[in-house]
Amino acid sequence: MTIFNLPKEAADLSLIDIGKKTETVSTNGLKMLFPFGTHDVGLLRFKGSTPWEEHPNDEFLLVVEGETSLTLRTEQGEVSSTARKGDVLVVPGKTWHRQDAPVSVTLMFITNHEGNRHHAAS
Repeated sequence: MTIFNLPKEAADLSLIDIGKKTETVSTNGLKMLFPFGTHDVGLLRFKGSTPWEEHPNDEFLLVVEGETSLTLRTEQGEVSSTARKGDVLVVPGKTWHRQDAPVSVTLMFITNHEGNRHHAAS
């Protein structure tokens, strides 16, 4: 059995500044913890606005530190909610979504290994 302590695992993550243009892209803000069936479990620390993304199955997000606003594109239009430390978000599969975090947020995610799609934020 392996036990993962999320605050300890997140302690050495760097901050990925999504809006900042740099010569090199650091992946020190992303840590893959383990595979879980056809999914990946990991941690991500970032600030800024993510690209729109879509996954073939539901995505699980746990806010470890900070807060983020999640926007879903639905048939009724865009729907947004804010999640804070300790909150769990379940993003429905095959739903375009993005996140906005004006300051640092750290998330644990469970998402598909393959079949994910992305496009630039608009």
